[in-house]
Parts: sequence; C-alpha cells; structure tokens
Amino acid sequence: MIEAFDIRTAHIFGDAMFQQARLRYEVFVAKRQLSHPFYDGLEYDQFDTPGAVYVIWRDDQRIVRGLVRLLPTTLPYMLETFWSYLVPDRSLPKSPKVWEVTRVCVDHTVRGRHRRQILPELFSGVQDLGKRIGIESYLCVTRPHLISHILRQGLRQLGPVQEVEGEPEAAFEVDQHDMLPSMYCVKNGPHRPVLHTAIGGSELEAA
Repeated sequence: MIEAFDIRTAHIFGDAMFQQARLRYEVFVAKRQLSHPFYDGLEYDQFDTPGAVYVIWRDDQRIVRGLVRLLPTTLPYMLETFWSYLVPDRSLPKSPKVWEVTRVCVDHTVRGRHRRQILPELFSGVQDLGKRIGIESYLCVTRPHLISHILRQGLRQLGPVQEVEGEPEAAFEVDQHDMLPSMYCVKNGPHRPVLHTAIGGSELEAA
C-alpha cells in the first residue's frame, strides 16, 4: 500500500507519521550510524516542516517498510542548505514545480520479493503524486548506482561525485515523466500500486 500525507493530514493515516520517523531512525541512525537528530528512537530534522510530504510503503500488517520524503524547493531544502557544492555550475531552483526527494529508505529486515518492490513502487507513487500537484521535476542526492538501478532513463547528473555522509554521492535531476521505474513495470506488467493521498487538508483520494 502506498500512502502520501503531510503534517496537516497525517491523522487520516493513523500512526504513519510516527512509523516513518521510527524507520528513519533504524536506517540512518541505528544501522548507518549517522549523526542525525533523534529522540526516543525517532529520527527527524529541520526539514520536517508543514511543506514536507511523506510517501510511504506499508506491508499487509500496515507496517511502514519504505519511505520517500518530498520537499518543495520554495522552502529551504537539503541540497541547497548542505550540499550546494555538488552543483558547481548552475543556480539551484526555487520553484513550486521542482521538489527534492529526500530520506529515501527501506527497512533492511525485509527480504525477497517485497524488498525488490518497495523502492520502485514508492517512486511510482511519487510520480502519481507529482502529476496531481503539478511537479515538473525532482532533485535528489544519492549514490549514482542506486538511482540508476531504479530509474533507467532521464537522469541528469548536476555535478561530480563527491563525499556526502561518508558515501560517494552526486546531485541529480529527473523530469516528472521519467520518474516511473520503467524496468520494474516491464517485469511486472502494467499494474501499479494504488496511491492513497491527502495533502493540505484535501479529501482522501485514490487513483
């Protein structure tokens, strides 16, 4: 199940806001030993604002096993704030049509088929959401081999690979229509997971 919400609509999705913070703690603090802020087993940062949108993947027991956070570039965002050196030759966007993909993570205890489907289905959900709210392109900072494994076309690397939190990473931009993980769709047919979303006080929608 793919769900998307913000701070105003999180109550519609039960404990999803809590669960995404717990997953982030397990992935970034407990497993990777990164110095991210946390409290009582929950990871958070300065970008968890009313502008942030959370896209989550839940299993049949409604446990959050995967997460993507989206940040509008009209507000402070991570690439602009911490890693602008990754984009040396152009100004960074400030546009309601460009959003940053952040805090991408998958529960490391998930194995087999479910583990292989979480990120592609999350990215599919991100694309669906982007269509609804008018996103034209996405920014992300990641290891090149990870993003290219999911998105096989349309990736634009914005600068050289450099160290970010101990890993060789780079900044990328991808257009809305290229956000769909095409290789996953080829292998699994035309079926895409239903995205349930409520953003900014809107009614719950499914498509």
